[in-house]
Amino acid sequence: MLLHKSKFVEITLEEENSLIIDKFLPETYKMNIDEFKKEMFIFVEMCEKYCPKRELVYLMQMEFIISPDLQEWMNREIFPRYLNIIKRMAFLVPTEIVIQISVEQTMEEETGSKFLQAYFDSEIEARKWLMIEC
Repeated sequence: MLLHKSKFVEITLEEENSLIIDKFLPETYKMNIDEFKKEMFIFVEMCEKYCPKRELVYLMQMEFIISPDLQEWMNREIFPRYLNIIKRMAFLVPTEIVIQISVEQTMEEETGSKFLQAYFDSEIEARKWLMIEC
């Protein structure tokens, strides 16, 4: 079920799998900090509304780099809101190392590190891992 779509992000829900998918689109190369924050607030509101146990973050086409300041903001403003909802997070990461590192650094921050998380380059493998009982 499609929950939200913008030029930067598509959020879908697979209720039967208790899975929310946050897919960043190629247009993210044009995204600014305020637009990123807006998308993150929409995402966390969807988590609060539907309470999925699992999250798949699709970063294969993401062109936006999460700065250290934004990493801190995510850990302060976003993660605490769905810390007790999401049990497992899988990241489909691009081969572009800079983007992957910025995502990993965000998740290593104090609050982000509390999520059970793994990084994949295969959606099939990510989904297998996500479906392990939470």
